[in-house]
Amino acid sequence: MSNFSKIILFFVSIAVLSWFLPWLYALLTPSPAGEPFCSLSPVNGQWIVSRSAPGEKPVIKLCAPFASSEEMENGETITVAVRDSLAPQLYYRQLVAHDKLPDTIAGKETTVHSLRSRELFFNGSPRDVNKRNPGMWLMMESMPPRVDLSDPEEAFRFTADGIEFVKIADNSVNATRSRRFTDAMKSRGFSFPATDLSANVSSKKAYDEGYLMIDSEGKLFHVKQRGGRPFVASVTMPDGAKADKAFIWEESDKSLLGMVVDTEGQPYVIMADGHVARPLPEEAGKVNPRKESIMAMGNLFNLTFRFTGPDGTRWRSFDADSLTLAGALDFPRVRPAAVEIARHIFPYTLAFTSAYESLAYPRISNLSLKALPLNLLLALILLFIGIRRKDSSMKWGALLTVPLGIFSFIPFILLHE
Repeated sequence: MSNFSKIILFFVSIAVLSWFLPWLYALLTPSPAGEPFCSLSPVNGQWIVSRSAPGEKPVIKLCAPFASSEEMENGETITVAVRDSLAPQLYYRQLVAHDKLPDTIAGKETTVHSLRSRELFFNGSPRDVNKRNPGMWLMMESMPPRVDLSDPEEAFRFTADGIEFVKIADNSVNATRSRRFTDAMKSRGFSFPATDLSANVSSKKAYDEGYLMIDSEGKLFHVKQRGGRPFVASVTMPDGAKADKAFIWEESDKSLLGMVVDTEGQPYVIMADGHVARPLPEEAGKVNPRKESIMAMGNLFNLTFRFTGPDGTRWRSFDADSLTLAGALDFPRVRPAAVEIARHIFPYTLAFTSAYESLAYPRISNLSLKALPLNLLLALILLFIGIRRKDSSMKWGALLTVPLGIFSFIPFILLHE
């Protein structure tokens, strides 16, 4: 094998080992337990914290609405049956099956219908937020001629000064609908093009609320198609606030349209009545949808959020009517021992996927100076071998091993032989 071929193979081996060794290490070491699931009980006002591990029964504990992590760990352990009775907003079907659903909870009538009509579940991830913009979106008909929703028949795209609808069947432009929507959106103050859109394009749902759109000036709008005609409403936000990322919800009782995060990270919930964005209390904290996953659970009694980011997870529960803070729990990110050990072995890791993006391409992350002592030790080993064999080429391997560590040491030893 020529020297040039060896050099190419050497650097290819470094790239492969930079991905394979950390992946193999993570596969062979224990993975951390999953995130706990929390819900605020409308019966006693306490948090119900459920933790489960594969092959084990869930451990369910009660803790105060504003408890520390230590207080949560020392909370009272309860059974599944007790959990069901304390969280009727989640387990009402189980309670009904055993005729244990109370008539009223927290002063509110509780029936299967009242509980079901206020159910909300939303889950958004950074991968969804950071995905590449397709440039074309589908538009559903919110008032179909029949009761059931049907699949979209048109798509739309934005131009510098308007919106353009294209028929899916033959790719022809619907000039009439394009003009109607453009005029309607401009009359409401929409500045083209849109910078963010959120919709749930599916015929397998109860109703369609179209899109939440953010225009080029940071204003938020609700846009949908009703009977083939445009419906455009401006969402009122506090003076000076500019929308950054919106999420449509399509809640069961249609009282909440969705949520929006402004450019300062302040989260809001959007009331369908009046199209008003109500800010969550400051205890909710700042939110970065591009780096944090957002889960929202709504019911007759409270609206609960889970924000999960690089620093940990925080749960915030708000009263369903007043949006006042009802409970808060924080779970700081705990680095497992295996991960900390890996930082002393690998100077960096190479990955092709990410929790924040859906595109696959090489990413170097987890740079660690803690691996420098091992790197230096491996470099000294190469120098010692070179001295013993009177091989001056070993110094080049030692030089590369100082920054690249084990990823350079292994292929240099093998290929040099």
